[in-house]
Amino acid sequence: MEAPPPLPPIVPPPTRARVQPAQVAKAPKTPEKEIADLMSNISTIYARKIALFKLFQSGEVSETVFLKLFNEYCGKLGKLLNTRVRKLEDLRSKLDEINRKMNELALNLEELTVRYKVGEIDLGTFSEKSEKVKAEQKQLESMMKSLRANLERLEKMLGDKTPSEIRDMESQLRSAYETIKKLVAEGKISNTVLENVKMDVEETLAFLDSLIKDKKEREKILREQLETLHARYKIGEITVEEYEKRKKELQKEIDKIWS
Repeated sequence: MEAPPPLPPIVPPPTRARVQPAQVAKAPKTPEKEIADLMSNISTIYARKIALFKLFQSGEVSETVFLKLFNEYCGKLGKLLNTRVRKLEDLRSKLDEINRKMNELALNLEELTVRYKVGEIDLGTFSEKSEKVKAEQKQLESMMKSLRANLERLEKMLGDKTPSEIRDMESQLRSAYETIKKLVAEGKISNTVLENVKMDVEETLAFLDSLIKDKKEREKILREQLETLHARYKIGEITVEEYEKRKKELQKEIDKIWS
């Protein structure tokens, strides 16, 4: 018998080159987005610092780790705040330049009007040139509006926090700071901690207070009115119905302050 013919060699199927997904270029951040991110990061660091103080005063963090993270957050916050200052200066400078150009255009328009009225230029020339000036004015007004909006965003510190959240941040930091001072006085933690954080904490407390100072003063006035109302009721000057009605109104005003 004849030997069977040899089998043909097995040829593996051609491998398909893996198609790499196309790299999508990220769109550059708009000035509005850059400012929003900057202010959000500033707010986040403030919140983290206060959370760190709460952990330390409750004994959940060692002195070494606390000071390491505290100094890290202070460094990051300092850089962010410096960036904010530079952006503020840049926007104000741009606004000044636009205001200067707007004044120049207003004078140009006035000059064109006078030249037309005295007969130096005809109506067609006046219309053409004045429309060009007005178009420039409109463009500059749009730029000015955008710059002012960005400037307002930069000026509004902790703008993503409600007044009550800022009040709570201040209260939490103050409480943690008082506890830390007490622990230092009792010898339970070293005075080094207090020396490192004292200036920063007091500056932060003053800063937080400045953001809600007017609201605190308004609440104080309303609570004094509540106290006076209660006294008037107790001595029989007003009825219980009058007391309850006015008390409800005052409490509603107080709640509205911190909403």
